[in-house]
Amino acid sequence: MHRIVPLLFTCMLLSAGCLTASESPAEGGVVLIAPADPVPIFDGRATYAGLVGEETPQIRTNYSMGYVVIPPGSATSPHRLIGTTELVYVLGGAAEIRCDSETVTACGGETVLLPEGVLQSIASVGDTDLRYLTVIQPPFAAAIEISGDGLDVVSVMTDAAPIVVADPRKGIEWDLESGVAVYTLINPVLMNETEIPIDYSLAYAELLPGGYLGYDGIRGSSDLIYVIEGEIEVTTPDGDAVLVPAGSAAYVPPDLVKETRNAADSATKILSFIDPAWTPEKTVLFE
Repeated sequence: MHRIVPLLFTCMLLSAGCLTASESPAEGGVVLIAPADPVPIFDGRATYAGLVGEETPQIRTNYSMGYVVIPPGSATSPHRLIGTTELVYVLGGAAEIRCDSETVTACGGETVLLPEGVLQSIASVGDTDLRYLTVIQPPFAAAIEISGDGLDVVSVMTDAAPIVVADPRKGIEWDLESGVAVYTLINPVLMNETEIPIDYSLAYAELLPGGYLGYDGIRGSSDLIYVIEGEIEVTTPDGDAVLVPAGSAAYVPPDLVKETRNAADSATKILSFIDPAWTPEKTVLFE
């Protein structure tokens, strides 16, 4: 098992250039994504509410995403995802995650990346519901999931270990100028000391009341901002504004300039999925 220490970065200070409103080639605006109605999965042992995938054909990503709830004492059935990795970000509760012959535990704020093809299952081992985001790349399709009798006829040999990312909230130092602290959780480009089998990157941020990330764009990459707690307002230079409550997300197309601001009276916590992965030279400031 690999553990990655969160890396603090300030994307606002690592700019490779500037965009003006007339130079931004983005098509479309910010899209508000609310979770779909939950449906039972794994014979009713869990529920799944889709965020990105078949539910959102207008959004182009190289992954699918959903919100999963497992009651205490229940677990997903053992299964394999052929040719696909799964990232689990625990929002609440406690998870015991089987990955081939290895078992890891994860609580709120922790991330576990499961390599493709591993025999896996996720159990809720706390006193409350296990709640997590699941991100699957390439996007989930029924044909890639092997379970039940199929496990006996599918032979997948892998020595890949799960990657576990520590809770980013430990040891945070606030950037008091803008009221924001941002941590990279996983990035296959910047964290190249470990082989990370995904193309997107994931960052975590906390915004104090009044905190904001000023106008910027990400060249060639989309940004999906999921609100864990609180509320944000995502605004473009032409005045379009989208309010994003907890449990929902904002999809920002590649190159689109936007500002992200805490719209709540308390600290707001967000996740940022950048696809393809974020690098400093991709961030451009707006003038």
